Amino acid sequence: MTASILTASVLFLGVPLETSAQETIDYSIFELPKSGYLKQGDRGENVKILQRALNEVVSAGLAVDGVYGAKTKNAVLKFQKTSKSLKDTGIYDRKTHEALSEKINSYGFAKVVLKEGSRGEAVRTLQKGLNELGYGLKVDGHFGSKTKAAVIKFQKRYPELTPNGIFDEKTRNLLDKVLHD
Repeated sequence: MTASILTASVLFLGVPLETSAQETIDYSIFELPKSGYLKQGDRGENVKILQRALNEVVSAGLAVDGVYGAKTKNAVLKFQKTSKSLKDTGIYDRKTHEALSEKINSYGFAKVVLKEGSRGEAVRTLQKGLNELGYGLKVDGHFGSKTKAAVIKFQKRYPELTPNGIFDEKTRNLLDKVLHD
C-alpha cells in the first residue's frame, strides 16, 4: 500500500494498519523520507498529510497546501510542546512523527495494565472505548465488576485473548484495532 492510500484510509475512513493482538501496532501516518525528517521548505503529499494531522490534533488551522512554511513549523512546535519527550525544534523528526501518528491513529489507551480496583483517567478511556462497542458502562473511572465483565465479554470474542478481565497489552492492542475498523 502506498503512503498516501494508507494515510487516506486511516485519516478519513478510520481503517487501522493490519495487526494482531500480539504485535506492536504501527500507527505511522506516512513513511518519512530517507533523511528521517521534514522541515521548513519541504513540499509534497507527506506535508499535506502532516498538515491535516496537525489541524486535527492541535487545531492548527493550516491550509493543506503541501508547503512546510512558517505556519506549519509553528504548528509542529505547538505539538512538540505537548510532550516532554519531544524536543521543541519545529522540525518534524522521527520521534515527533511517532508521537503524532499514535495520537492520530490510536484510541488513546494508557500503556498500563488495568484490573478490578484500578481507578483514574485510564479506566475512563477504557470505559469509553468499550461503550463505543455497545457495552453500556458508566464512565466513572472505577474498574469495578461491570467493567471487568465487559472486558471479559470482549476478550471472549477473540481466541487469542485470555478472558480474565485484565486489560493487558494484548487486550489493549486488539481493542485499539477493533475501535479503528
